[in-house]
Amino acid sequence: MDVALNWLICDFESLGPVDLLDVGASVYAQNPLTEVACLGIRVQKEPGWLWKPGESIERLDALAKDEGMTWIAFNCMFERSIWHEIMVPEYGLPPIPLKRWHDIQASAAMMGLPQNLGDLAETLHLSSLKDTEYRAALKALNKPDKAGNLPSGAERAALLELVYTGCLQDLTVEYEAHEFLGWLPLGGDRLDWLLTQKTNEMGVKLDLEYIRKCQEVVAKAKPALLAEFSEITGGLAPTQGAKYIDWLSERHFPVPEKRNAKGEMRPTLGKEELKERIGSADDGTESKMADVDADVLRSLRIRQLVGSSSISKLGRMAACVGADARSRGLLHWHGTGPGRSAGRLWQPHNLPKPTLKLDGEIIDNKFLVPALLTGDPEYVEMMAGPPIQAVVQGLRHAMVADEGHLFVSGDYAGIQARLVLAMAGQSDKTALMAAGQDVYIDMAQTIFKRPIDKHRDPWHRGIGKNSVLGLGFQMAAFTFYHKYVWLSPPNPGGWENEENQEFCADVVQVYRKEWAPKVPPVWYALEGAALECVYEGHATIAYGCMFEIVRKSEHAWWLVMTVPSGGKVWYFRPNKVYDQKYKRDSFSVQTLEAGRLTTDSKTFGGRFTENAIMRLEHDLMTIAKAKCEKEGLPVALEVHDEILIEAPEAKADAAVLKQIMLDVPEWAKKLQVPINIDCWVGPRYQKG
Repeated sequence: MDVALNWLICDFESLGPVDLLDVGASVYAQNPLTEVACLGIRVQKEPGWLWKPGESIERLDALAKDEGMTWIAFNCMFERSIWHEIMVPEYGLPPIPLKRWHDIQASAAMMGLPQNLGDLAETLHLSSLKDTEYRAALKALNKPDKAGNLPSGAERAALLELVYTGCLQDLTVEYEAHEFLGWLPLGGDRLDWLLTQKTNEMGVKLDLEYIRKCQEVVAKAKPALLAEFSEITGGLAPTQGAKYIDWLSERHFPVPEKRNAKGEMRPTLGKEELKERIGSADDGTESKMADVDADVLRSLRIRQLVGSSSISKLGRMAACVGADARSRGLLHWHGTGPGRSAGRLWQPHNLPKPTLKLDGEIIDNKFLVPALLTGDPEYVEMMAGPPIQAVVQGLRHAMVADEGHLFVSGDYAGIQARLVLAMAGQSDKTALMAAGQDVYIDMAQTIFKRPIDKHRDPWHRGIGKNSVLGLGFQMAAFTFYHKYVWLSPPNPGGWENEENQEFCADVVQVYRKEWAPKVPPVWYALEGAALECVYEGHATIAYGCMFEIVRKSEHAWWLVMTVPSGGKVWYFRPNKVYDQKYKRDSFSVQTLEAGRLTTDSKTFGGRFTENAIMRLEHDLMTIAKAKCEKEGLPVALEVHDEILIEAPEAKADAAVLKQIMLDVPEWAKKLQVPINIDCWVGPRYQKG
């Protein structure tokens, strides 16, 4: 796991006919028309230099064979893919094993910094990136003229010179960034990064025939929906946004508004804004607006379905597979502040939840998949329900194990709730969990002050479940209502009904005062320790979490929380502020929003608690993934708290994976975390 003491910075510039961001590094590098424009190399403090196709590979060959040389890049999966797919087969250079790579972007991600090189350079006050001409030149080199010809001759040579200059500029910035940020800590973070790269290299196989048939179902089902939309709206199409907004307004539907770039409030048919009003056709959530006209609601639902972002995943899936039908590079390491990976490309982390049911149960994939494989929307509707919704529900089943292999899945059930109760020392509830008792019923009975039956009282148990899973991080009554209760409130009238407000406030207080009274002290202790650290400048500790200030320059300093596992959560640029609302000292930090840093004052105990728990959860996953790797059980994907193994049929044993995940590290044993693992085995992906 150690990195070599000698190192170099490398940066490929390439030309290709497909969009790297659309298909991912692996598919981009495999395309036969992708070519290397140049490779920039800087060996530590030596001057940077360029290798260009046609030049001698002697220096590159020596560096690649040097076992004591670590190769460093910014978002190095791209460099690794180009090296593996082009430099090795076309130029005869030796492979560079994963253990000899380091990613500057990974160090930036770990520290909560921008993961775009230009933004990172600006944030850390590194050398300026004057890349406007260079990026424009790359774009021009890939853009054919009206006759279909790419730049050639003197024009191509001039554009390439701009690319060469830009590549050397990138080398300088990447060198400065690495010198500033340093290596990933050996052990946890470095180990997890390596494991995630192996998962990205392996990828998951996609059933392309199944995807094609799903696209057929959508294509055949759309015309009827469009015709229905036109009939309802008097001849409009879903794409006629302005006219449709007028139509909705005439029918007294309160169209949401959103601030535009000029700061003006304008009507919007944006997905998120409408979802708040009418729910989602993808996940089956219902409208909050009981008095919406039936035709209006139906037209909105149709518009959701035909423009569904979930449906667009089918095309993304098909575009992101290599020659072996595997889709790679689906995980972005440390995509969240506490360390968990985020989904990339077709986003396997946000597949819609199943909603279609048969005889009261979610439709099993053994019925849904054969129906979709017919490509016939009428048959799908007969067997499963509305065809486009069936396709949305069946997206997860496009992932298949290779021939002779099976998926084995292990999911840490309710792990965040279990961890927060264990950290708080709420031993009566962790004992119930360890004994396998239904704590959701236990919570529901505490709320409603009567016996609750799982089958006779599903709504009451649901309130208990959402309380256990959702209230451990200082959630207030308003948020609890809008996250968990609004679909089926105890009283009509929504949040405006005072009885609903009182009900949610009572649920919150039951959790805090009766069911888990040891959890709120965790929030207040972590908030107090963080505040003292920021204001006094010395290290503090609470509930096994240590806070300290790490300063690297006048422009870059962090509040760092180290949790009981040894993992760290980094908060960039903590600054003292006075909280006018609560009339007390507080502090702000800068967090990433859509990839850019923004000031965020939401530093409160529940947030620190949630981040600590998510880091502990992440560290449990890392240990389990490492053990799977050691046992020859490769991880094909991780989805939130789920580890997905793809193993030969003879080794596809759920009991083995369950035991690996139950074998927790010493810190989890000391906390007495009651671990429970849900497993399944099958040839297709089932849930997530």
